Amino acid sequence: MAIRGLTRRGALAAATGAVAACAQNVETPAYEGAVAFSHGVASGDPTANKVIIWTRVSPENPGSVPVRWIVARNRELTDVVKTGIVETNEARDYTVKADVTGLRPGAPYFYGFRAGSAESAIGKTRTLPQGDLDQVKFAVVSCASFPHGFFNAYEALAERDDIDAVVHLGDYIYEYGLAGYGGDVATRLGRIPSPEVECIRLGDYRARHAQYKTQTELQAAHAIAPWIVVWDDHETANNSFATGAENHNQGEGQWANRKQAALQAYYEWMPIRDPEPGAAFEAINRSFKYGTLASLIMVETRLLARTEPFDYNTQLPIELQRWNFTNPAAPVAIRDGEPDVPVMQRLPRIYEVVGGETRPVLDWRRAQSLVTEPKDLPAGFYIAPDVPALNQLLSAPDRQLMGAAQEQWLADELHTSVRGGATWQVLGNQILMAPLNAPDLSATPAPLADALERLLPGVKQQLKLTRFPFPLNTDSWDGYPTARSRVYASLRAAQGNAIVLTGDTHTAWANELNDEQGRIGVEFGTTSITSPGDGEYFAPFGIDFAGGVRARNPHVKYTDPLHRGFLLLTLTREAAIAEFFSVSNILSKEYETTRVAAYTVAPEPGPGIGPITEA
Repeated sequence: MAIRGLTRRGALAAATGAVAACAQNVETPAYEGAVAFSHGVASGDPTANKVIIWTRVSPENPGSVPVRWIVARNRELTDVVKTGIVETNEARDYTVKADVTGLRPGAPYFYGFRAGSAESAIGKTRTLPQGDLDQVKFAVVSCASFPHGFFNAYEALAERDDIDAVVHLGDYIYEYGLAGYGGDVATRLGRIPSPEVECIRLGDYRARHAQYKTQTELQAAHAIAPWIVVWDDHETANNSFATGAENHNQGEGQWANRKQAALQAYYEWMPIRDPEPGAAFEAINRSFKYGTLASLIMVETRLLARTEPFDYNTQLPIELQRWNFTNPAAPVAIRDGEPDVPVMQRLPRIYEVVGGETRPVLDWRRAQSLVTEPKDLPAGFYIAPDVPALNQLLSAPDRQLMGAAQEQWLADELHTSVRGGATWQVLGNQILMAPLNAPDLSATPAPLADALERLLPGVKQQLKLTRFPFPLNTDSWDGYPTARSRVYASLRAAQGNAIVLTGDTHTAWANELNDEQGRIGVEFGTTSITSPGDGEYFAPFGIDFAGGVRARNPHVKYTDPLHRGFLLLTLTREAAIAEFFSVSNILSKEYETTRVAAYTVAPEPGPGIGPITEA
């Protein structure tokens, strides 16, 4: 179905009305000088009796600013439930965060802020319910690259009034400067990142967060419901891990300092509860209980314990062919299953396509001119990844993703949820969990391959290798298969109904998760707000990226790399329904919103979960 795209004024009116009728008996603390609320309001991290509320003030003069916060039962903020004063200053970038306690479970509230003569927008929030519930509805979002387009998907989400919580799975901001990812689009659209350079220091990350929160579409989405958030990589730097990042280079200072700066800005600017005293700054994993219907368990897979991702450009093993060099003038191929010989060499195995069949070149007269330059083969010839050797490298015991402590915490949370009677165990997770073999892209036209190589050096050779199946992305759970196996074991041991929510890929997903004994869960992945999906690069050349993915991955029941939007997950005791919504355009403010697909799954007793079916 199609939903009419509203004008910006129409879409935002309900969500961002000013605090025009605040309770007259709630005094605003005195403040000399002009001040404004330019970055909207937000709430998050709800519990049964408390919730975080957030805003930011922009004073004309430096120094401390006292801010009155108000929580009420009505939008006019006259039926006041709680109120207080927070003093903010430049040390926390003038952000304001209050942890409002003593609230009723499962109750809606409205909130706003006042400073001097200025009044903020009004937001709506809700505490966690207790007991038996009929339904919970989550909106799931991820990956908003400011330069790549307008935040129409946030605006479309803000038009809804049925959301219990917005789950943001990371890449809330992107760290690149104008010369980086999306810079060409940014110039055309006039969406120049602030600062124009890559974010490295605390001031850079603060400015980038501030720019995002000036966007009225994002402000409106924050104002409709509490947000439950987790970072991915771009809140710090691309493909980050505990001790570094792909996009942290020599000359950019110590990684620990950059990470600290990025996370400080994140905690200042996001509606999230600050870490407990003594807790690791990176320990963002936490859980939320929605009565006896569902547990939402947010995990951290980036900065707490992750070891460096596997780099295909430098580490990918290539299949080797054994050659008998007893007679150096006429080496003979040693066939698979035949024993080694004393005088032997292992050289890259070359494949050729003959009559539609791919087979190795085992004649030395033809092979010798090819093995010397295996990365520059003529058309119709290929080298192949050594998948068993790759799996052995990826499965090394020292490769960590969440770390032992968080893995045990997750196992305990799953067990507690199931034993407490919750129907659904929902994991808020940044990266794709299902195994995913790359589609066959070996016939990618040269102009596209060259363009992709400029965007991502090394990818041209990897495209050729996809003639043979191997994991598409080792920055996902595929890069840490032993860690994934341990999580799968925890899912099976808990004997619940696991749904994994995923962001990061700029692609919509409905995947079944399987271990050796069968299905143990499902994965629903949201597409991005603006960031381009892989399929967008190939579609103009007539290459069906999604079809290629499904052909090699039968557990993938649905994938869409072409649309931008959000995911709506509705949970009842009888079923979980994932609805995929997309906006028709992000390059202008004229758009329509469409429900492009929907899939459902039913809970089952004991370990495992029902199959994914179209809804």
